Amino acid sequence: MKVILFSIGTRGDIEPFLAIAQLLKEQNCDIICVFPEQYREIVERMGLSFKGFSKDILDLMNGKEMKMIFGNQGSILKRIRILIKMARVSLKLSKDSVALQHRIQTEEKPDRILYHPKCNYSVVWGVGNSRKTILVNPTLDPLTDLRGNYGKFLNKITRWFVNTMKAVMLKLVSKRFKKDFSGRKITVSSIKRAMLENEKTFYTISPSLFPKPANWPFNTSIVGYYERDTATDWQPDEKLLLFIRKHEKIIFITFGSMTNPSPKEKTRSIVEVLKRNNIPAIINISWGGLEKIDEFHENIFFTEDLPYSWIFPKIYAVIHHGGSGTTHTALKYACPSLIIPHVLDQFFWDKTIAKLQLGPKGISIRKFNKKEFEIKLLDLYHNKNYKKNADMISEKMQSENNKNKFYEMIIN
Repeated sequence: MKVILFSIGTRGDIEPFLAIAQLLKEQNCDIICVFPEQYREIVERMGLSFKGFSKDILDLMNGKEMKMIFGNQGSILKRIRILIKMARVSLKLSKDSVALQHRIQTEEKPDRILYHPKCNYSVVWGVGNSRKTILVNPTLDPLTDLRGNYGKFLNKITRWFVNTMKAVMLKLVSKRFKKDFSGRKITVSSIKRAMLENEKTFYTISPSLFPKPANWPFNTSIVGYYERDTATDWQPDEKLLLFIRKHEKIIFITFGSMTNPSPKEKTRSIVEVLKRNNIPAIINISWGGLEKIDEFHENIFFTEDLPYSWIFPKIYAVIHHGGSGTTHTALKYACPSLIIPHVLDQFFWDKTIAKLQLGPKGISIRKFNKKEFEIKLLDLYHNKNYKKNADMISEKMQSENNKNKFYEMIIN
């Protein structure tokens, strides 16, 4: 069976697809991964075929100007100018990515396509290839997925509007490929039918954290959280090993790919609180949301990047931005969480962690302050109920992952 995986975004968008690719490879499927060019080395190291979207897509998403927008940096006028500029650039990149998706679909003639919401041109291919496309969503979109508190009628109207707009846009972008559709009539109604009736949607999140709501469509499934083993060819630094051997009950701190207006100041505040309370911590400076500072204590270890599957079993708890992947991985290894949400669904995961007593209610990055952070940190560190509940959720998550069942859901 030939399967194409389409995804665009940061590691949180790509890793779930890599985990699925690994699962499909174990079943001897012929797999083609179509991700931004920056991920070529990872995919080819896994022994998989790779075709790349332009590097410019990820560079745009991770660039300084995008981080200014996410970090609420600069004046309103400056941010508006940046948004206008980025809209022009992203329009061209979007056209190029759609053209690449169309060409690969047409040339490869796959048996299945699994695609990220950012690559939803695959729906058009699904119009003529009924039940062969699957939307794989590694997170929850607060604008479309987390509805449910507005009443039955408003929910129905919202769903209709969102799906109609998607279908209209897909119809427009498909017009230039009309000659390739071999007599198939691509209409707004046929696209909506493919989207809502014929294709499956998989949310790669844990049903223990988010059970499927009763009002969700029948063809939507919460399939559980899957991750690939990222530590197989990675070797830890000897200083890191020494730090782990020396300290107990270590906190791991990361903001992933998120940024903020004053990373050094926030890092310094975090370090001061850790020092004052004699709490050992590993701080992952990663993409710039936190920065290494010179005046730190022997209880603090800075690192740039390391596999979560390697480090999380060795630590007590995680302080992080609340990305779906980090949230799930922490709990998979029974680590309580304190979330510092930055954008979008991170606020949802913060509420979920607090509701399930897997950690204290977090602080928004925009309201971050040393005093409140210290209160939350000490609660995370000393409240034994968080650890007990994380242990129970971890056990449930282990039982959720049935690779054979998931494979059957993909091919049937």
